[in-house]
Order: sequence, then C-alpha cells, then structure tokens
Amino acid sequence: PRLDKTGSVVTSRGHGDFYEAVSRGNVYYLATGAAAGTAFTGGAGGTPLLAVFNPANSGRNISLIAAGIDVTAIPTAAGVVNLELWAGVSAIPTGTQTAPRNMLSQVASGSSALGFVNAATTGSTAVNLVAPLSSFVWETAAASSVATTGLVFLHGLVTIGPGVLAAIGLRTIPTTTTTSVTLVWEDVAL
Repeated sequence: PRLDKTGSVVTSRGHGDFYEAVSRGNVYYLATGAAAGTAFTGGAGGTPLLAVFNPANSGRNISLIAAGIDVTAIPTAAGVVNLELWAGVSAIPTGTQTAPRNMLSQVASGSSALGFVNAATTGSTAVNLVAPLSSFVWETAAASSVATTGLVFLHGLVTIGPGVLAAIGLRTIPTTTTTSVTLVWEDVAL
C-alpha cells in the first residue's frame, strides 16, 4: 500500500475478487440444469428452484456471492419470468437435500449449509422477498423477447445467519419454460 496525492491509501490486487475465499476451500454452490420448476413466492413448504438453509448450530454465516439464471427453453405463450431471492428465519426443511459443491475441489461436501434443488422445502417457514434478481419477458412467437443479466453479484450484501433459509424462485413459470439457476456463497466462521 501507498498514499496517493490526496492522502488516500492505494493498494493493488494480486488476484481476482474471490480467489482468496475459493483457494481456501470456503466457497460453495448449488445449480439446476434446465429445470421446469414450480412457481415460488416465499410460501411455507414451497418448492423454490434452489434453497440453502443454514442450521442453527452451524457456527457459520452463509455470505451470498452471486446468483444467476439462464432461460433454457422459452415459453410457448406470452409471459414474464422473474427470478427472485427470498430469505427468512425458518424451521429446518425436511425435503430432499442436495449437497452443495465446493467451488475449488468440485466435491459435494464440506459446506455447513443444507441444499435443496428444485425440491419441496417441506416443513419450512414462509420467507420474505429480499431482492428481484433477473427478468425475462416473452411476448409471442412472432415478437421479440427481453432478458436482463444472467448473473447478479451480491458481494455478501445478503448474508444468511444460523437458522435462516434463503431461496431462489420464479414468481411465475409460463408454459414450457425451463431455466438453469445457480447460487454461490462463502461459508464464513462466526
């Protein structure tokens, strides 16, 4: 580090933004591949495309890095596909779990989080809308479509404490729409 002409500290990064956390084995992800999905609006026991639950006794925070969507099959009828992030204190979901993968080793183990991929979060409590992430509008087969960015960097702005469920879902799913969705986070010791 050095000072610039106004007295501010100047530093230089030696690696990418997330290299340190990834290289230490603390970054994990869940992803779907071309899922049809079920509409999700934060309801108790709902079926989001992805969900991450941080157990109350984990001793860790789940710091969300990025979320993304890719529309893999367009609707056959006009519609809007809104990818949204939901979160809230919740009972432990008992639905079918998917182990999160480590971003460095690609091994499906090591995260303190419980993962759910396109599965009912049976027993979960209703959660709140935190942020809209992306939108895709399809008018008709003859008209154009509009899609926003597929990857949204959250940079830890949303951090999931122990006992909290975070879920990504589509508010509506027009006929024949399929999407790929991903959620990336860092496990951070308390």
